[in-house]
Amino acid sequence: MAESSNHKVYFVPGLHRGLRVLEILGAADKPMSISDIGRAMSLSRSSTFRLIYTLNQMGFLKGGDQNNTYTLGARVLNLGFAYLNQQPITSIARSYLSELRDKTGVSAHLSVLEGYDVLYLGSHQARTGYVSNMVTGTRTHAYATAVGWCLLGSSTDEELQALCDTTDMVRFTEQTPTSYEELRQRVQSARDQGYVFSQGFQEPGGSSVAVQVRDSSGQVVACVNISGPDSGFDFDKIDSFYIPETRAVALQISRELGYGGPA
Repeated sequence: MAESSNHKVYFVPGLHRGLRVLEILGAADKPMSISDIGRAMSLSRSSTFRLIYTLNQMGFLKGGDQNNTYTLGARVLNLGFAYLNQQPITSIARSYLSELRDKTGVSAHLSVLEGYDVLYLGSHQARTGYVSNMVTGTRTHAYATAVGWCLLGSSTDEELQALCDTTDMVRFTEQTPTSYEELRQRVQSARDQGYVFSQGFQEPGGSSVAVQVRDSSGQVVACVNISGPDSGFDFDKIDSFYIPETRAVALQISRELGYGGPA
């Protein structure tokens, strides 16, 4: 939303601070103390305490394992799932993903690009032991994953450059791009094929098939992918079974979004 000319009148600092507490704890890899949170927000201990107390009373925060530390509470999760379930594409894709999971025997997912991250909107975990570690609400770096390369398919070269300029491109595997040119090549390959098959691209021992989903304008708006441990795939059937089945589901969802282009 654009900033209003009456921004100072409409803006509620207390609400902003409370939401910043949730963002800071959400980004932390462990519970934080009141002092830690206060330093991150440049607030006094008393002001930080009041924010923590209010959020804790409402269930948005809970105490950590150590005394006087805090982490996100279950009520934040409820809001997150409510947001995910309200996305129209989530309801469109739900039955298709379930069928894809049942046909392939591995987990099926729907994801979108949010900023420079991949956000998983829906995850249908395999009914067997071949489950994926990607669940609804998971975020991953778009530059580092096959799903991300598909989702970046409608990005311009300038937008890809901006991503690289503002991201610490850590190399997770030998397949991880760590420069603009490497990322551009991965994205272009996904554009040309419409899908990416990856084996150990994100982590050793894991494989996936990712396929772009397009809207009525032909823009890439989401990605369908199946993923799981290598033991869940029959690699002799990647081209004859897994890729065609995943592409068929992505096309069905695209058609429901108004896409009229070629398969």
